[in-house]
Amino acid sequence: MYLWQNFNTIIIMKNDFWNSAFVNGLLLAFVSVIFILLQTLLPGSSVLITLGKLVATVGVLYYFMRQFSQAQESFSYGEGFKYGFTVSFCSAIALTVYTFVHNTYLFPEQMEAQIEAVMQVMERVGGSAQAPQMDLFLNNMSRFMLIGIFLNATIMGLIAPAILANFTKKEQPLFTDSQE
Repeated sequence: MYLWQNFNTIIIMKNDFWNSAFVNGLLLAFVSVIFILLQTLLPGSSVLITLGKLVATVGVLYYFMRQFSQAQESFSYGEGFKYGFTVSFCSAIALTVYTFVHNTYLFPEQMEAQIEAVMQVMERVGGSAQAPQMDLFLNNMSRFMLIGIFLNATIMGLIAPAILANFTKKEQPLFTDSQE
């Protein structure tokens, strides 16, 4: 009976971790989506919006990591990093899916404008925008961009939790009531 209760406790704790990380990952992606929409609707202030997005996403990630650590009796650096990366990875997946929808269905003209800009740059530097390799690249540009967004979000999801985990760790109390 004791073994079964211990097993159920472990399963519940793992489910809490994954449920929390998944939900918080979706919320973190939602913050990024808001800033992507702002960049689309207000293209002139792109640098400020990008900086705001960085500050907001790191701040929200820190909040989620801190909130999850508060519920634990002790919370190590490794646990903080694991949780932060899991939240960031879930966010990266959701953000990539949204970006696909954004570029394919919501604002396809934005992708067309980017392809046109690449063609103009190629013509300006003396390259042929009609070369077979360039045609292949332009036809697959949206796929390359999605891979780049996923990799960028994943790399940021490694860096930010590595820094933030140091601020969310909690040491286990030296003496507890049961040890008296």
